[in-house]
Amino acid sequence: MYLKRIRAHNFRAFGDGTGAPELDLELDRGLNILVGENDAGKTGIVDSIRTVLLTTSYENIRLFEQDFHIHGKERSATLWIEATLHELSKEQQATVLEWLTLEADGSCSLVVHLQAKFFPARASKRARIDMQFRAGKNGAGQEIGYAVRELIRATYLRPLRDAEAELRPGRQSRLSQILSAHNDIAGQEVNDFQKHAPNTVPTNLVGLMAFAQHHLGEHKVVKGVQDDINDNYLKEFAFNGDTLESRIRIAPDLSLTPILERFELALLPNGGVHPDERCARGLGYNNALFMATELVLLRDGEDLALLLVEEPEAHLHPQLQDRVMDLLRQHSDTSEKGERRVQVIMSTHSPSLVSSADIETMTLVHKAQTYPLRSGCTKLQKTDYSFLQRFIDATKANLFFARGIMMVEGPAEAILLPTLAQTCGRSFSKHGVSIVNVGHTGLYHYARILQREGPGPQYPVPAVCLTDRDIVPDIANTYVPKPAKGKRFEADYDADGIKAVVARKVGRAEGGNTIVCVSDRWTLEYDLALYGCAKLMHVAIALAIRASSKDERLSEADEKAAIVSALASWVILEAAGHTKDKLASIIYRPLYDKEASKAITAQYAASLLSTGEYGTGNELFNSLPPYLQRALNHLTTAPPPTTKTPKSAPAPLTAVPPLASALSTPAHTATPPVHVAADASKS
Repeated sequence: MYLKRIRAHNFRAFGDGTGAPELDLELDRGLNILVGENDAGKTGIVDSIRTVLLTTSYENIRLFEQDFHIHGKERSATLWIEATLHELSKEQQATVLEWLTLEADGSCSLVVHLQAKFFPARASKRARIDMQFRAGKNGAGQEIGYAVRELIRATYLRPLRDAEAELRPGRQSRLSQILSAHNDIAGQEVNDFQKHAPNTVPTNLVGLMAFAQHHLGEHKVVKGVQDDINDNYLKEFAFNGDTLESRIRIAPDLSLTPILERFELALLPNGGVHPDERCARGLGYNNALFMATELVLLRDGEDLALLLVEEPEAHLHPQLQDRVMDLLRQHSDTSEKGERRVQVIMSTHSPSLVSSADIETMTLVHKAQTYPLRSGCTKLQKTDYSFLQRFIDATKANLFFARGIMMVEGPAEAILLPTLAQTCGRSFSKHGVSIVNVGHTGLYHYARILQREGPGPQYPVPAVCLTDRDIVPDIANTYVPKPAKGKRFEADYDADGIKAVVARKVGRAEGGNTIVCVSDRWTLEYDLALYGCAKLMHVAIALAIRASSKDERLSEADEKAAIVSALASWVILEAAGHTKDKLASIIYRPLYDKEASKAITAQYAASLLSTGEYGTGNELFNSLPPYLQRALNHLTTAPPPTTKTPKSAPAPLTAVPPLASALSTPAHTATPPVHVAADASKS
């Protein structure tokens, strides 16, 4: 038996399908991962399941006024939640026979429908909520009693759980519940201790407790204290004819449940500490221990093997998150007999955990709308799933949590574009935009991940695929060789041919809220130099050349000298009267000739932009190539207009802040830190 479908109407963020979407989510028999930003509706999905099925921890689950959906100032007076349980065994079907629903395909399901109504407080009456559980779709069947609901409780691990406390001894402790449900617990309630043969060791738990209690009670210390209390104190309190005696015992009740409630589960100390010594272990490993314990019960002891986990990454470092994911995947996978073990529904905010998961198990949750990523629900092909499974990592998995996504093909774009957007007043951070470097071969695989197949709403998060046109301007034919065969230069195409090249790139990836922005002429660096950032790119490339010549080890003095030299050569270039194409070609040539790294150039360009000396706000935005303007417009909003203030005098070159410190720990690439460039005037 597993939870096949969960629906909710007017429950928290989920509405009635008009002002806000209803919840209607189909679930897999194995692992189901709910992925999304905060307040997207993930907890609402988990809590809807908890509310309709209850939990094995017997926590008090109630509905409150705030659980009823509110739109504007109007709060709904009614809500319903419906869970459909599928693939019941013959024994389970026999147990709940009168509540079963016959499906169109001839199979039987158990549909549990919760209907709730809210009555607000009035003059002499307090507010109340009436709840009713019925069987059948839309609650068309008869009322479901408590006995049936006992069979379908889910196991729930809360997000801010205290795993150590959960496994301590105590009344109705979680460990006692797990032990009492184990397959081998049958018969352990029998007291097989023999008073006439007290040295015979029993085999049952209750008998072992009686055995221990008998022998401890006979110990001279325990017996001496007990006799002292009885003979010297209690006896003095007794009236004539009365007997007042005490007895020291381990457990006052020799039944199985109180015995199980005295057990605790704890991790042994780490290496170097004797295993019998108490030694506190970290929250993360205790959390992993708690999950492992719950899986034991789910595998062996529950009719409904359903585990609800919120934020399994809590207190776990990334490598341990991977191990936990492996464990959950293993226990939710198909067993050797072809049967599912444990159905897992988990919510997460962890890119590290998501990156190690199968994409087909994920459901994106955005503003109370669910978007499953299983095959058939997205534009991804089977080959795309296998490619992404191999190449997606924690940095790329950020796209599942973003409010906007910029997919690029190299480290240069990943380094430069966030600073470029920030300087234009369109901060990626403020807009929740993640920039994802998918490499030269991954763009079209990643592009389709957010595009929906079939009817239903498109995933509303805007995405941009940024790519080069890969047609060389004719002006660069002095240093770019003509290929032995095929086309390379603009002269090799007519206008329609160039449009066809761009259309092919766009058609492979564009769809839904994903657009493809192809460079207007050649590469990012060339187009920046062509359209209005020529000085910036000239200085940045000069710095990168100088860095390359000194094995990328530049002092602050080296950087200042390189900037002075670059600015001097820029004056010469600017006065030479070159056309824009020729100027861009001259500036870009050192990158084509591998005299400098594009990634290092991007790092220097980002540092130069942060000084504000190369334009800011709309002034800088308007000097960008059109394809970058289109990309930023798709992902961000323009900053509000500001009153223009008189421009202050430029700072002396010696006041340029050191760039080396900004480059020592690049955030978006593994390329080593950079050093400065030689004079580019020779270009």
